[in-house]
Amino acid sequence: MIKAFVSRHNTLRTRLLLLFLFLVAVILAVTLFVVRQATYDHSNQQLLNHSQTSASVIRDKIDNQSELLETALTDIAKNFSVIRLIAGAKEDTASLASAMLNYQQRLDTDFYIVLDENQAPLIASDSILLSELNQSLGQEGTRWVQINNQHYLVGASPVKFVQTSRKINGWIIMGVHASRIFNQELIELTGLQVTLLKPGKTHLVLGSTLPEPQLSALTTQSVLLDASLHPISLLDKNYIYDMVSLSDESIYYIMLATPEEDAYLSYYDLLGQLILVLFIAALIALVAAMMLSNSITNPILKLVKATNQIRQGEYTKDFPACSTKEVDSLTFAIKSMQDGIVEREEQIQELAYFDKLTCLPNRNQFSEQLTKSIANSDKERIMVAMMDVDRFKDINDTVGHHTGDRLLQLIADRLRTYSVGNDFYARIGGDEFGLIFTETNGHSPQIIASEIAELFDKPFNLDGLVLDVAVSIGVALYPFDADDAQGLMQRADIALYSCKDHHDSYAIYKPELNKHSVQRLNLMSELKEALAAGQLELYYQPKLSVASNQIESVECLIRWIHPVHGFIPPDDFIGLAEQTGAIRYVTHWGLREALMQQRKWCQAGHDLNMAVNISALDLVDMKLPAYVSELLSEFNVEPEKLTLEVTESAIMGDPESAIKALNTLRRMGIVLSIDDFGTGFSSMAQLKKMPVDELKIDKAFVLDLATNQEDKVMVKTLVALAHNLGLKTVAEGVEDEEALNYLQQINCTKAQGYHLSRPLPAAQFDEWHTEFLQQKGQDKIA
Repeated sequence: MIKAFVSRHNTLRTRLLLLFLFLVAVILAVTLFVVRQATYDHSNQQLLNHSQTSASVIRDKIDNQSELLETALTDIAKNFSVIRLIAGAKEDTASLASAMLNYQQRLDTDFYIVLDENQAPLIASDSILLSELNQSLGQEGTRWVQINNQHYLVGASPVKFVQTSRKINGWIIMGVHASRIFNQELIELTGLQVTLLKPGKTHLVLGSTLPEPQLSALTTQSVLLDASLHPISLLDKNYIYDMVSLSDESIYYIMLATPEEDAYLSYYDLLGQLILVLFIAALIALVAAMMLSNSITNPILKLVKATNQIRQGEYTKDFPACSTKEVDSLTFAIKSMQDGIVEREEQIQELAYFDKLTCLPNRNQFSEQLTKSIANSDKERIMVAMMDVDRFKDINDTVGHHTGDRLLQLIADRLRTYSVGNDFYARIGGDEFGLIFTETNGHSPQIIASEIAELFDKPFNLDGLVLDVAVSIGVALYPFDADDAQGLMQRADIALYSCKDHHDSYAIYKPELNKHSVQRLNLMSELKEALAAGQLELYYQPKLSVASNQIESVECLIRWIHPVHGFIPPDDFIGLAEQTGAIRYVTHWGLREALMQQRKWCQAGHDLNMAVNISALDLVDMKLPAYVSELLSEFNVEPEKLTLEVTESAIMGDPESAIKALNTLRRMGIVLSIDDFGTGFSSMAQLKKMPVDELKIDKAFVLDLATNQEDKVMVKTLVALAHNLGLKTVAEGVEDEEALNYLQQINCTKAQGYHLSRPLPAAQFDEWHTEFLQQKGQDKIA
């Protein structure tokens, strides 16, 4: 559009004007942006400072006027000709009047009066002054005087016919009207409305620059005399004013006022002032531009063309050279602007598409690259892998974030060493990396994923710190698993979490993984409702006291009977409930149900200890002991009849906090048991600190106890260890009589497993327990 306009108005003036307008637009935009950042914090102080400065200026002006008048009158009073005219004034008044008129005009005063030695008027510039003269003006110096309802700055100087005499033979008096001091020039000088007044019930205004309506309203308005800013309303206009004494001993005050809208300029007021300043600057620049020779026309046109190219994102190296300093400066400025834009675009590009830590592409570029690869694939297979570092949070927490960042850099470097063709690697975020393979050169996804995982078999050395790192990789394939970038990334993420659940180094996406994932998420949203709707139920599995062959305790196991999905295994929702924190609701519900059932059995004559599982989150929940205590009181259950089972891994996650929580529960008299013992990482030193009563030997060591010699050695060792520490033992997973007999031989305290009974609902457990007691009675009779 600008180019077309220039072609239609092919004159130097128009071209310079267009360039000027373009530059002014840039300057205006930048200036407005800067001004917009300004705050309102210092407005009052700035206005007060301006008022104080203006008051000093006004005092100086009045003082200068007074000094000028006083000096001039003194000189006139000493002038021999004037003295002679005053001496002969009664015979020759006209000559004295002519001389005084001349002096009045030279001093630019508004009146003159000459008095005799008795202060009787000899002559005056206006006879009205003589008729209105009702006060003694024969006082040397300057002062404010009211004559004929008008206020004047009046100066008086004595006249002595003999200078060395003490006798005063007359007075020369001149005055300047207050309006000539308090005028538009004063407004322009200070930027304020200035009023000189004598405060009172009705203020005596000597002079003012205020408009007449506001001035009339001021005389009856109450004013504050302290040197600070105050608001005042004069008719329909609001002002902010400051009162300053004319001098230290003066009864007169200078009132400096400014309209409220000027005192606190809004953004648009500032904008108007800025535009005015810029417009004036533009006019000056335009006049200067018109004086340039035609020799700069072509360079300017080239610069306009260059700026248009920059505006459109097309950068150029063809900048014109000119002997004119201004054009050279403009050329340099535009070139620098282009260089700055290029540099900032490169920085923006880097920030938008690259990870600063690893220098790999980031998630944005990964997503765009995957979209491009899909668009150019022509339905050829693309492999997408999402990889993250196992236990990276533990590494960060242990060695610090700085070392963690350095580890991520080394991981990125190691990834770059692997290639099967046209590969693309990116850091998606945190410890997660994304990989795209558009050419696999015959390698299957399983082989590629396996080889990438093997890259991390070698530990990392970080300044002497050796770290073993394992990764998990989820793989999705285009077009089989999804037909767009987001879908592929989602499928790869699902596969990634699947391999973490199964502790595999990699997993290939399958549709059933997605269904399972969605189902699990849905279950989490339904869990609280399921508790309220009674979909959850406790099943009970007996624990046999091996020595006495009696059932003295049972373990509570939670079951979810979903109205749509049917039976849902605990492994499908307990883990997610722990991740989301919903496990606390499940635990509280389980404890209440268990103790309620324990009371029913106690009332029926069955004295059974009730074992309830708690999670790692429950273990550090400081509200749990109080809740358990309330339930024990509510159902009248002795604390030793409740066993809380917590896994070894839950304790070892945060041993210090866990042991504190266990001590609190132990002091309440509750029996504590370590579940799945032997599968965690607890040491003898830590085991001694744990305030527990029994160890539950994991079923992995018990299932094949009858036939596996190594399992026998392990179980026997664990039982002996527990006995030496004064702990009872429970072997879970007892599947046959041979295993039970061996547990009896090694003095294991309790046995639990399908050989005795599967977990049963309360009613079925009652039936089983009755049959067990009957069978035991028959065995005794036999």
